[in-house]
Amino acid sequence: MDDGMASGRLQRSLTIITTVCLILLLNQGCIEHHYLYKFNLDGFCDFEYLAKGDSADIYDPSGSYPDELFFQVKTWTELDSAGQEFFLLEAKRRFSPDSLPENLGLKEVPWTEVYLQHPTRLVRIPLFFLNVYKFEGVFLGRNRTAIEGDRWLFIPAECQVLESGEDSLLSEAERAVLEEKYAAGLLIWNTERYKLRFREIIRKTLDLHPVAIAIPEEWVDSALAQVDSLIDNYASSLTVEDLDLINLEWWEDISPQANLILKENLSTLGDSVLLVELQNVGDLLELRHQVSEDLGDESFEVRVDLPGRVVQSSATTLDVGVLVWKFTGGDLAEDDFPMQALSIYIFPARVLGALVLILALYLGVKFKGGGNRKETAGPPPPPNTR
Repeated sequence: MDDGMASGRLQRSLTIITTVCLILLLNQGCIEHHYLYKFNLDGFCDFEYLAKGDSADIYDPSGSYPDELFFQVKTWTELDSAGQEFFLLEAKRRFSPDSLPENLGLKEVPWTEVYLQHPTRLVRIPLFFLNVYKFEGVFLGRNRTAIEGDRWLFIPAECQVLESGEDSLLSEAERAVLEEKYAAGLLIWNTERYKLRFREIIRKTLDLHPVAIAIPEEWVDSALAQVDSLIDNYASSLTVEDLDLINLEWWEDISPQANLILKENLSTLGDSVLLVELQNVGDLLELRHQVSEDLGDESFEVRVDLPGRVVQSSATTLDVGVLVWKFTGGDLAEDDFPMQALSIYIFPARVLGALVLILALYLGVKFKGGGNRKETAGPPPPPNTR
């Protein structure tokens, strides 16, 4: 293939990437997630959730949406200002302070956070005159770099200008060179990402399903070496015009042969459960990746209504006494998004009653003390006997 033709195809591919990224930025919030926690004096929470967006995303079975067994769920459609139809899903439920939802569905995997987790809690500290309310919540980050590797370990640092928004000063020739380096590095990173995935599959499977007969270490090493070779061969078979840098998803192409390699190398006599576990773990880790990928263009708004006066919080804004946090799925790619607030509710009747009681006690002591002083006055002077 002519180098000029290959470079031209690569530049067109990267132009498509740029266009898609701009579209995503201009249409942030493919799904809008709205959470409302409204607490009463006893700490009970009237929880409301609302999702807005495309039906294919809202009703995606891989999504962690409210389960009708636990929530009152309502769905309907509306039209936006341009006349386009969008879908809404609303869920409501009252929770006790110690049972606030960590996610909205029943789908949980105990050994890994496949679905988006957002544990919250409210601590109510009752005193005689007042209650103190301490709200804590966190949307857990996806830790993508730790799980999938850092792509910038494989992409030259000078290519960062392509994502910085300062690439307009590059000449056409400079841009072409950087784009080719970027694409080559991204391809290597994706190759290593899948190698990491299969190592995690083996490790998780053996942790979850200890085998009756210990699998020799050389069997594991042999399986990994063959899977690595499979991934390398797949990556090297991709020519420039075949590269899809927008969607570097190879799981469907690689996993059937890779699972066969694992089966041939790791199976022990009569242990068919291990083979089922290998595939199950692999599918769940792929689902975890897809959930993380889908979060990129989603937006989140969390509103918390606490009793009393808020004295401390990390909220983005305060809307008529309601605390508001706003963030995007991109903010969760690596790090957690924590939320905290502290409020104090003073009971006016109790304070007034205490003041009246204190005043009554004070007056009682004062009057009693005054009467005692009169009774203990000195004796009258003796009569004049002259």
